[in-house]
Amino acid sequence: MRKTKEEAQITKEKIIQASYEIIQEKGYEQMTRDNIAAKVGMTRGAVNWHFSSKEDIYLAALHKILEDFKAERQQYLDNDMSSPEEKLENLFLMPIKMREKYRFINGIPEYLRRRDERFSHVLDQMAENRKDFIVCVQQCLSDIEKRRGRAYKNKEALSHILYFLHEGLHANHADSAFEDRDEMRQRYKSYLKLLLEE
Repeated sequence: MRKTKEEAQITKEKIIQASYEIIQEKGYEQMTRDNIAAKVGMTRGAVNWHFSSKEDIYLAALHKILEDFKAERQQYLDNDMSSPEEKLENLFLMPIKMREKYRFINGIPEYLRRRDERFSHVLDQMAENRKDFIVCVQQCLSDIEKRRGRAYKNKEALSHILYFLHEGLHANHADSAFEDRDEMRQRYKSYLKLLLEE
C-alpha cells in the first residue's frame, strides 16, 4: 500500500514537471492533458486519474514552484557558514538562478486570475512569498548590524528598497537590460554592496 502511494506521488510529480515543460515551450493555452500524457508516456485516463482538469495541473505546478522558492530561501538563511551579506546576495541572485521558474510564475494568464478563484489563492501565496522575502532581508540586516556594532539609519526603508530591487530583478524582461546573466549577476551584486554600505 505504501509503495503504491509513493508511486502515485512520483507519477503526479512527473505530470507536474511535464506540464511545466509544455507551458514553457508552448504556453498554457497549448497545454493539454493529451500532450502531457504523451510526454510522460501514459494514457490521458491516467493523467485524469491524478488531476481532474488542466487548471488543476497548472495550479499544482504553480504551487510546486512557490514551495521551491520558499525552500531555496530557507536553505540560504539556515546556512551557518555564510555571512549575512552572502545570505542576502544569494537571496538576490535567486531570480537569476531560477529564471525560468520566475517567468513561469509571472506568466499566469490574466483571464485565469479573474475567472478562477483558485488562482486568487496562488496570488495570495505570491504575496506571502514577497512578505517572507522582506522578513528574510530584515533578518540579514539585523545580523549585519550586530556584527558591525552599528545600526542602519532606517533599516525598514532599506529593506523595502532591497525588496524593490529584487522585484525588478525577477520581472520577466529584466535581463534584457544586460548583455548576459553574468553581467546581470555582477551588476546586482554591486547594487547590493552599495546599498549595504549605507
